[in-house]
Amino acid sequence: MTIPAPAGDAPVLPTQDEQYEDYFGFDEQKVYTLPDGKQQIFFQVMNEGQKSKFQQKTNRDIHVNRGTNDMRIKADPAGERQALIESSVTGWTLKRRNKVTGQWEDAPFSNTGSPGDELHKWLNAANPRLVEELEDAIRKANPWLQADMTVEQIDEEIQRLHDLRAEVVTKNEKDAAFPA
Repeated sequence: MTIPAPAGDAPVLPTQDEQYEDYFGFDEQKVYTLPDGKQQIFFQVMNEGQKSKFQQKTNRDIHVNRGTNDMRIKADPAGERQALIESSVTGWTLKRRNKVTGQWEDAPFSNTGSPGDELHKWLNAANPRLVEELEDAIRKANPWLQADMTVEQIDEEIQRLHDLRAEVVTKNEKDAAFPA
């Protein structure tokens, strides 16, 4: 196969890499940097297999009572958040203080899906704001997750951002009034 050359030039033969895209090699890594700017959590953009496993873990039960037309949807946002992080996080460069020596040491990483692994220990002890920021980073890296949001969830997110903006404006005004 040749690529047509511009008029007047000889044809250009493509290299192997120019002819094909590897659709079996999807592996995109991302980094969430913690507020200290030194520690990081690594996660991957989900491929179709990981997406399928995540959706199986977070399948929502829907019950419809035909007699009364009542509908009930079982939702577990905490379980979904943990499943999303568990499905995506691949490593980290976290430090923790040794309780005996008081020295900083590397925090080992493990993500086996069991409550005793290091990822789950961190999730249970971490600042919820950091966990939410990690969740947001993972969702942004996987645009198909945004499609799952309801209008109410989008409205809540917009309100959260408005509230956050108001807090930052107030803090900036206080900082300007009382410089260090």
